Amino acid sequence: MKSILFVDDDEKVLNGLRRLLMPFDGMWQTEFACGAEEGLRILSEGARDVIVADLRMPGINGVELLEQVSRLYPQMVRIILSGTLEEDLRSQATLVAHQYLSKPCDPDVLKAILNRAFALRDVLVEPALRALISGTVSLPSTPSLYTELMEAVRSSEASVQQLGAIVARDPAMTAKVLQLVNSAFFGISRAVGNPADAVAFLGVDAIAALALSISAFSLFRPQGAKRFSIEQLQGHSVAVAGVAREIAKSQKNRPKSLVDDTFTAGILHDLGKLMLFCHHPKKYEGALDLAEKRKVCLRTAERELLGTTHAEIGGYLLWLWGLPDRVAEAVTFHHNPSACPADRFDALTAVHVADALVRSSSGGTSPPEAGLDVDYLTRIGVIDELPNWEDLADEVLSRGGAL
Repeated sequence: MKSILFVDDDEKVLNGLRRLLMPFDGMWQTEFACGAEEGLRILSEGARDVIVADLRMPGINGVELLEQVSRLYPQMVRIILSGTLEEDLRSQATLVAHQYLSKPCDPDVLKAILNRAFALRDVLVEPALRALISGTVSLPSTPSLYTELMEAVRSSEASVQQLGAIVARDPAMTAKVLQLVNSAFFGISRAVGNPADAVAFLGVDAIAALALSISAFSLFRPQGAKRFSIEQLQGHSVAVAGVAREIAKSQKNRPKSLVDDTFTAGILHDLGKLMLFCHHPKKYEGALDLAEKRKVCLRTAERELLGTTHAEIGGYLLWLWGLPDRVAEAVTFHHNPSACPADRFDALTAVHVADALVRSSSGGTSPPEAGLDVDYLTRIGVIDELPNWEDLADEVLSRGGAL
């Protein structure tokens, strides 16, 4: 049974939550703490699976509480449940919480969010995945440039020029960012000559995603891989990110964070392939051989030989790096979205569809590898939007050309 700790400084709110959650007795083990100090005392006895905290509390507020929880108990799901309208505090909360819910919260919404968070973590702690990871000499830490960019964003004082200056300190990064931004793929009408302009045009989240992608690709240098090209994989990843972003932007009333997370997930969705080629090249070559011999998709061969897939490995790495759950979820399930208990459009939807459409457009891909999960798209009620998404993909790919 999953354990959930609710933290609020108002006893009336806690009593209301107790009544609200009565229908879920037997599904979750719930505890209630009046204030952050009591919450930390309870956690000192042992981590729980989830913490749901108010934002505005005296002494230690919700942001500060979740910062401590993320450091002391990184495996816990962190959720903010608040009615505050203070934008600065809300913005800070999104950087430390996996989810942000507004009061009052429908219990069914809370149930759906928790089920998705648990599904992601259940995949990422599978024995086969953990065994493969434990056999890896070392996992790379979060790229420093990305960390610095996100710390600057958290300060809420950094200007476009200052963020551009962070990128500009790395000449190779600057060159690659500007190359990608100036490609026809992004559809910018005039040349972008410096990182500050790139930030202004694409937004800091897109630039951070590009920086993270470029850093991540540079971390992995496969040795002796006969059938592997970093450049080809990076080109595919950028194409998927661009198509996925346009699909996300086509949704009505979607938050900006959805578009940003979709772009990040798209550009990093095949990160697990890089890690496998670097640290387990013989095993991965074996998976490629098996896929060709049996005419099955690569992830089926990976599952048989490795017990896991490149998607799950990539999701695990992004989870360790502390990227949003929405990003890790999209990467983990992008070939098998039906395994995620989602009931509506999200970054996962856009990345899954974009990856399939880009693969189909490139030619030479076996149907199983490029297939769409029609059952999933039908279940979440978006199957009728597929023709429009195909048109968007054609437009983006024809504009982008070779990357």
